[in-house]
Amino acid sequence: MVGTTSLKTTNPPRTLGLKLLFHSICVMKMTPEGIASNGTPRCSMGYEMTYWGANKDQLKFRCPHATGKVDCPLGMAACSSSNYGMVVKINVNKDLRRYSNPHRDSKRWKELYNERTSVERCNSRMKSYLTANSLHVWGIDKVKTHIYLNAIVLLVSALAMAKESKKQQTA
Repeated sequence: MVGTTSLKTTNPPRTLGLKLLFHSICVMKMTPEGIASNGTPRCSMGYEMTYWGANKDQLKFRCPHATGKVDCPLGMAACSSSNYGMVVKINVNKDLRRYSNPHRDSKRWKELYNERTSVERCNSRMKSYLTANSLHVWGIDKVKTHIYLNAIVLLVSALAMAKESKKQQTA
């Protein structure tokens, strides 16, 4: 119906159902067929493949049946004739929003994400409780000095709190 000439151009898109069409196109574009939402490719049976490491900008995935993660009803024969199982290599630069090195949900990725979370928590504390959110200085060097002083105050207060809690535990 979208291609017909009987539609009035003055109708809002919602009355034509175009919002749902565009939404479904965006969802399909976000997660292509054969790839899970975290960027892990799926084997021909629909199981998520096993992350098997990275080599520079290449992520390597193996057949989940070959790695022992899934008991596939057809075995490895459905994916590959090799004893090693099907292997998929994906270049991270192909889509930087979908693929990351290290691979999303891997052990190293979780460690980095936890570090990022703690840094964001420190930034939030410096903005909320210290003066990092309302700077009254001009110039990059003065701003750096101001932020460094905020970080020093944050660290000293954390050390003082740790020392105080250690005193209370021993007493």
